[in-house]
Amino acid sequence: MKHSYFYIIIYVISLQLKLSSQCNGPFNSASNCNPAASGISISNSPDIEFEFDSFSKINGGMVLSGRNIVKIKTVNNPAQTCKWNLIMYVSNGNSLIPPAEWEELAFYGTGSAASPSLNLIEVRVSNACNTPQNNGIWQSFAALNGSSLNIINDITSLNLPGNCNGSQVNAAGSYLSSYGEYNFNIDYKISPGFIHKPGKYTLKISFCLSEM
Repeated sequence: MKHSYFYIIIYVISLQLKLSSQCNGPFNSASNCNPAASGISISNSPDIEFEFDSFSKINGGMVLSGRNIVKIKTVNNPAQTCKWNLIMYVSNGNSLIPPAEWEELAFYGTGSAASPSLNLIEVRVSNACNTPQNNGIWQSFAALNGSSLNIINDITSLNLPGNCNGSQVNAAGSYLSSYGEYNFNIDYKISPGFIHKPGKYTLKISFCLSEM
């Protein structure tokens, strides 16, 4: 639509997600999980971009389905029982801007409209065995730096793989042998509407694998 009207071009909103699998670990020094043999991987590019360059996209929103696959592998240390959790965190990566907002990389035009807040991004996590908390349900982060959403975080039970029954599997295992339980599909959705300043913004989503 580059040949279209100027006011359509000037209202472009570009929102970038930067994904990371790093989070102070993944395991502590007195680990029951073997840190050398355990880890997390994310398929596809760690950078995702939503380009809202038409009225229909801005008003109707965009969904990126199956954009990432998070794969988990955890291994017991000898004679120990490895129990883990998986949590998503959101941040704008800039301590100089309001903690509820995306970081602004560029600003198009003039006006007093609001910058997008961190709760604008929606995520949906699912797998074949329905193991994530809120499997298949759209969720939003709180509008605050460091807000989190649980994927696997059962603080009471140790759930073993192999049953594929919807329980939060959190014991030692691997996507190589139990793909439906140690593999997580991640979808993203943004519906900006016309209340945000045209510009280019970014935030970071981290997937944190740690021992419980």
